[in-house]
Amino acid sequence: MKHKQLILFACIVLLASACATKRYGRMQPATGHEIKSYSCEDIKIEISKIDAFELQVAEGAEFSGLSVLSFLGDLGIGNTMEKDAALKTAKERRVSLNNASAMKNCP
Repeated sequence: MKHKQLILFACIVLLASACATKRYGRMQPATGHEIKSYSCEDIKIEISKIDAFELQVAEGAEFSGLSVLSFLGDLGIGNTMEKDAALKTAKERRVSLNNASAMKNCP
């Protein structure tokens, strides 16, 4: 009987942890039209949005109850992969906006 309870508990933990991976969202890459049409001020605004997104990801990555559940299921790998993917999209957008800023000789 105790063996069945242990198996049931393990199944419940695994099911709960599968739903515990944090989601951060993604930033879309800057399109050619955006790069052409943005003024220097628009580029500064977009870069500040990237800063806010990165801060949101950092705050979301802090330890919480979801961290415990996800760690039990996949040793926290899912959360790390999700965070890295979100930050990669932010970095790509930042690079393209910084390039646009340099092309337009923004201060």
